Amino acid sequence: MSDPEGSSSSSVHIRTTEHQLTRDEIVPVVYRQAFHRWQTWILPVAGICLVVAGVAVAVLNASDTLAWVVMLTLGAAVLLIFFVAVPLTPNRLWNRVKKQFEVRTLEITDEGISRHTALNDSVMKWPMFTDVRLNNDLYLLTVGNGPGCFMIPRRAFMSRADEQAFYSLAERSTMAHPDHQGS
Repeated sequence: MSDPEGSSSSSVHIRTTEHQLTRDEIVPVVYRQAFHRWQTWILPVAGICLVVAGVAVAVLNASDTLAWVVMLTLGAAVLLIFFVAVPLTPNRLWNRVKKQFEVRTLEITDEGISRHTALNDSVMKWPMFTDVRLNNDLYLLTVGNGPGCFMIPRRAFMSRADEQAFYSLAERSTMAHPDHQGS
């Protein structure tokens, strides 16, 4: 609901409905965050390199059995670890993060976003966010320069006007802090 007093045309105060993010909303975002990190790709790249090197040694110098067997075995083991032992399955992701996404309401103002839950209240000031975008009916506010983000579903807004006011404020507020963009 927008600020009923309307004391200042530039002042924004939006309160969302009580809502909880769902597994179907969170898991794709967490996947995107995980695969955005370069560290995620170290194991498969190392495994592929070891397998390719093992094949090259086997083809070029088949008499050096120990070298190509060791490289192929290590490469296969690394790939096995990445693709079998520690897969990022939706159920594992959801079980790991679901506790963070309890029922909440948000208050969005010119200062930032206040999150209210049964267990705590917190405030996130606009300077911590560097970007806002809409993805699959979910607003993603990028935190700093990393892949992490704060999520707000479109369904949380009480009206289309509140949603538009939020998006306008978020765009203005994230662009107002260009020092986060370049660091």
